[in-house]
Amino acid sequence: MIRIFVIFIVRFYVNIFYRHHVYGKEQFPRGGGIICSNHTSFLDPPLIGISCPGEVHFLGRDSLFHFRPFGWFIGKLNTHPVKRGKGNAQAFKMTMQFVREGSKVVLFPEGRRSPDGQLHKGQLGVGMLVHRLDCQVIPVYIDGAYEIWNTKRKFPKLFGKTACVFGSPITFKDLLDVEKKEAQTEIADRIMVKIAELRDWYKAGAKGSVP
Repeated sequence: MIRIFVIFIVRFYVNIFYRHHVYGKEQFPRGGGIICSNHTSFLDPPLIGISCPGEVHFLGRDSLFHFRPFGWFIGKLNTHPVKRGKGNAQAFKMTMQFVREGSKVVLFPEGRRSPDGQLHKGQLGVGMLVHRLDCQVIPVYIDGAYEIWNTKRKFPKLFGKTACVFGSPITFKDLLDVEKKEAQTEIADRIMVKIAELRDWYKAGAKGSVP
């Protein structure tokens, strides 16, 4: 109930102040999978959360949960703590569990927020997860969030324009028999290429079907 109420409030806010628009929701698949998005802003998780037509899960550093009221709040929004020092192993385990149960988990393949708003190389960790799970990946491109609230700003701008573009799901069946390290690298690269394709489609005027 809390999650639905918060999504309603945040969606109302970004629709009014950021003229938020969502593309490609009809391509959002059923079943478990990993949602992979570019990452430029503190706004990225909430924008994805209100744009997805279904329920999704997030992973957050455990320090976000140290202030108990805030930790309780984001926990109600399907954010799960990952301990420092054990981050990779714990994140892998949690993500695999959620996906195998039929849920979707949001990951940022670049690993951290982009310092300049541009796309950067995908990290090997996402490739390892996808290869091990043999699951679908839902690529997402977020536009406008960097200008509103990037790492150099303490507070977000009051007005702006944002968009969330969902691309067609990607599978990697052709890489199942490829050497593991090579396959994992190729998966991470293909994901970032697809996100770049969504960016180019949006920047060119968002005409026709989302790729």
